[in-house]
Amino acid sequence: MKYFFFKTLTMLLLINVWSMSIAWSHSVSMKASTFIISPQDGTQLSSPFLVKFGIKHFNIAPAGENIHKAGHYHLLIDQTEPLSMEHPIPSDKTHLDFDQGETEVSLTLSPGKHTLQLVVGDEEHEPFEELISSPITINVLSPNKLSIIK
Repeated sequence: MKYFFFKTLTMLLLINVWSMSIAWSHSVSMKASTFIISPQDGTQLSSPFLVKFGIKHFNIAPAGENIHKAGHYHLLIDQTEPLSMEHPIPSDKTHLDFDQGETEVSLTLSPGKHTLQLVVGDEEHEPFEELISSPITINVLSPNKLSIIK
């Protein structure tokens, strides 16, 4: 009976330590934040344009490196649905994945208003809840609306 008790207690302790290590390994500093450096919210611009990513109090690295201590960027374009925290971030034309640790992208979008939002994902592309930027809105001008300054 003592053997069964100690074996059960040991198993429960191991499960507890394992679950706590998972929770700690995916935690992010309360000071951490991600943001779009440029363009700024409300900017009017022409395509293609450069989007620069920023982060504070966290590291960016290629997916699979520095597991649980770094992440990589995902750029969401014109998203209307909330991002699922339980599933990996999709990778498609409106969910751009920068899994090599890239910190900027030259983007070509059609004329009109667009929203951009940065999300930092882990090595399995699951989002860090604390590292989702505020969305910005930009207006891509059509080529015939661009003014030429002489």
